[in-house]
Amino acid sequence: MVNGGKSASASASAGGARPQQAESGRIRAWVLVKAVNADETGKALTADLTKGDDAYIIIRADKVKWEAESFARDVNLIVPVDAASQTALDTVVQIIRDASGDRSPTVAKVVSYFPDPPHRSHTFVTQTEFDKDPVDEYRPPGRHPKSPGRNGWG
Repeated sequence: MVNGGKSASASASAGGARPQQAESGRIRAWVLVKAVNADETGKALTADLTKGDDAYIIIRADKVKWEAESFARDVNLIVPVDAASQTALDTVVQIIRDASGDRSPTVAKVVSYFPDPPHRSHTFVTQTEFDKDPVDEYRPPGRHPKSPGRNGWG
């Protein structure tokens, strides 16, 4: 389990403080990018989601549209990543730089997450999403009480 496993959950459920990201042994972050071409960058970054093995995981790439103009000037793609170390995070950020053309993306490291562990989170799977990847555990489409099984966060 990527998220710190039983000891992190046991600590939180025993009334202790929620685990800080540093205690999980992994670095999770959101990389905010102003890509030259957000569609092409997203496709390139997610073409092989097994790249990086356990050293780093590019979870997905979300092209975003901001309502606030100040953000729209600076960010059009958000890439959640999971890395085994700072060195691995540096590697994946460089991959994102190279693919996007953004020389200085913003990296926001996760320090705690809710729910804990994160694979307890909820998701909504649409019929169209299910048709593209019919995973039995998401039958029938709709609201599901856990994040997708292949979600690198959980």
